[in-house]
Order: sequence, then structure tokens, then C-alpha cells
Amino acid sequence: MKLINIIAFPATIVLAILLMLSGFVPTISPETNSWLPLLGLAFPVFFVLMVLFFIYWLVQGKWRSLFALSCLLLNLGQASLYIQWNDENAGAKGAVNVSNGKEDKEDGGGPIDKEMLDMNAKLLKVITYNAQLFGLYQNESSLDIVNTEYMPAMDSFLRVLKAENADVVCLQEVYAKAGGLKALARFLKAEGGFDYSQTYTLSDRRPYGMIVLSKYLIKRWKPLSLGANTGNMAMWVDIEIPSEYKFLRNARIRIYNLHLQSFRFAKKDYEVMQKQTQQKEIDMEGSKGIITRLRLGYQRRAQQVGIVKQSVLDCDFPKVICGDFNDIPVSYSYRQLSAGMRDAFVEAGRGLETTYKGSMPSFRIDYLLFDNPMRAVSYRSIKEVPSDHKLLVTELQVGQLFQR
Repeated sequence: MKLINIIAFPATIVLAILLMLSGFVPTISPETNSWLPLLGLAFPVFFVLMVLFFIYWLVQGKWRSLFALSCLLLNLGQASLYIQWNDENAGAKGAVNVSNGKEDKEDGGGPIDKEMLDMNAKLLKVITYNAQLFGLYQNESSLDIVNTEYMPAMDSFLRVLKAENADVVCLQEVYAKAGGLKALARFLKAEGGFDYSQTYTLSDRRPYGMIVLSKYLIKRWKPLSLGANTGNMAMWVDIEIPSEYKFLRNARIRIYNLHLQSFRFAKKDYEVMQKQTQQKEIDMEGSKGIITRLRLGYQRRAQQVGIVKQSVLDCDFPKVICGDFNDIPVSYSYRQLSAGMRDAFVEAGRGLETTYKGSMPSFRIDYLLFDNPMRAVSYRSIKEVPSDHKLLVTELQVGQLFQR
């Protein structure tokens, strides 16, 4: 045991250094250093290993367990972006009790008017989903399909769309083989019971892009150019939620729909990753190509994040930022976009969250962020949809946005 401890302690120190460095990744722009973000990918692994070292030293009653524990506590905030233990009934907190025509807050506040109670309970249900072309190229037979509404696996998406009955739906990587994106938006709007929609394509000749569906009036919208030579996209829409009472103003929210720079892995890259996952031979040349794509993706994504961040800072009313960030929680992209915002998963999610279900290792790369004074009362991710991404759903309490 003594010999093992002699080896284990230096290993604990090295692991602590790696864990702390990976935890600092979000503070440094990939434009400054494109190697450091690669370390951030390993943060969950480093954290779990440190937990094991903590248990190892604790069982022996060694003071080194305190060293391991301090490293874990310092990185607990970052770890909480991956796993949560929120109360399933958290949405019910802050409800009110009714007595003699008056309502009292459960948190001990004074009586409030019935009208204000109704508005405070107002919820906005939001969906974000990277559709991955609704499975258009998942099999060869799909290439013969002409009608937009009969694209492969569209029916399964429509079942989820109708069942969730959301107020706002943000779609990325949408493609309409026939009729164009606007025709597809009209079809989805009718099928899902929405009153408004907005589409965004990079080229009129290419029916590929983003769609926002809304049950509330879209007052304005704007595409955000993410630079030249990219197929990635961003847009925002301003929606207005009508007040049910004359003494309160309508609520206005800006919804950002994002699809940030991906790593653009080629088929060969996925084959290399699959071989190494299956513990076959290590393809050094192929691994170098993957690392190059990772570094380039981080750099371009940092530039795009800067564009979106400036737009967010220029907006002086409440915002929701959702979509496919193509980056993990311990990243510069997430840190920049979530600054001053709240994360629906962190606030109302449960368990270990992963939103990507494709060939690569599974990560949380799709997000639903929102501004104060909104709060999340529920969060779920749905795997049974035709894409390599899960569909995310959250309910936001928006009653405080209605002001006198």
C-alpha cells in the first residue's frame, strides 16, 4: 500500500493541475490559444478521476483527501453544468395559497391581487431542435422523396411537436426538398397550430436554414451574419405576449436562434474515432486531422460568439438564447453567451444531460438560456426524434415581464 501511495500522490497532483487548467478554459478565447479548449473536453473525465482519488485517500484517512476535496469544490460549479439534482416539483415552488379571496405567497410574502397572481403564473413554453434535415440523407431511399411533408421521419417529429404544444419553436438545420423553406414553415405552422413563423436562409437558391414558429406576434426579426465562408447561422425574433389586463403592458421578449460553427468532421474522421473507440489501431495521421478541425472550429466559433454577444448586449429587454452552440459547457462559447443569463437545465433539469447523440462521444451542446426576471419551472430533453440531436423543452415563468 505504501508503494502505491508513493505513486498515487504525484498522480493526484498532476490530475489536480489538469482539472484546474480545464476549469479555466472558458476564460480564454480560442483566438488567443486554440490548444487549451482541447483540455476542456476532458473536464468531466478529470473530475470523475478526482472523485475516485478523493475516495481512495478518504478510506485511508489521509490528509491528501482534503487536497482532492478542495480541487473538487473549486470546480463544482463547472461540474453542475453537466449534472443536476433539481427537485421535480421545483416548478410548484413560489405558488400561492388561496384564502378568503386573497392569495398569500408560500414564501411568506403578503397578499396579492388575483389579477397579478394570474399574470405571475403565465408560462412560455420554448422548444429548440437541430433537425438534421429531418433525416433526409439518413438512407439512400430518401433521395427520391419529393414532397416536403413526407420527408423521412417527419411524422415522428410532428407527433412530438403537437404533443408538446409549445409557444415558440426554434429549428436549426432545416431543409425543404420541395417548395422551399417558407413552404415548409407554412406546413409546420398549420400542423403545429402556430400563428406566426419566420425563416432564414443564406441563399435563395438553397432551401436550407432556420425556422422560428410562434403562437405570439413576431414584431421584428433580423438575421445575424456570422461571417463569410460559413454555413452556420443565427437570427433573432422579437415576440410580443399580450397582457390579459388593461393595467399591465404587453411583454416583449427577444428570441435568439443559433447554430454556431461545427467542427465539420468528414466521414474519414468519424471512421478514425470509431476505430479508437473500439480500441483498434491508433491512426496518428487521422488523429492529427481531427485535432486540426477541432482547433479551427474553436477559433471560428469564438468569432461568431463575439457577433452574437454584441447583439445580445445591444438589446435592452429580456432575451432567450437557444440553439445548437456546438460546444460543451466548459467552453469559451458557453461562458460568453451564458454570462448574465440563466440555464434552463441548471435551473430545472435532472440527471446527467447530453444533447448530442451522434457518432462522437455524447456531450451537452444544445442550450436554452434566458434572462432575468424569467425563471425555468421545467426542462426536458427528448431523444425520440429524427436527428443526431435531442429536442429540448423548457417552460419559463414570464409573468413578471408584464409591467404597469
